[in-house]
Amino acid sequence: MDSSKKTVRVWLMENGYPEIAEMINEIQMEWKIRGKRTRRNWWDVLSGGKNGVKRIIYRRQFPVLQAAQIRQGKPVTKNALKRMDNEREAPAVINNGRWKKIFITDHAAPKEEVTADGKE
Repeated sequence: MDSSKKTVRVWLMENGYPEIAEMINEIQMEWKIRGKRTRRNWWDVLSGGKNGVKRIIYRRQFPVLQAAQIRQGKPVTKNALKRMDNEREAPAVINNGRWKKIFITDHAAPKEEVTADGKE
């Protein structure tokens, strides 16, 4: 399988994290049963929160993975797991044009000129 098309669950199974893949499957099954159309970027979840804090989704605590932090461009924290020395690199982020994160530095807001009477 082309690594750019590999899902997070496939990557987890191939790299020694089957219990995490199962947690994701369970959550997605709960969503399906409840009729929810929720989508989640699991790489974001597995990269942790600020300073590598573990994320909790549907009462399940997810570990922080080193590969996920690298993939998401976050600094690697001390608590980040890497179980296998030969662990494969996580698939690259694919820009499909949807859900683009916009950062303040991506573009500057236009400056508005205001006159003394308060009009532009």
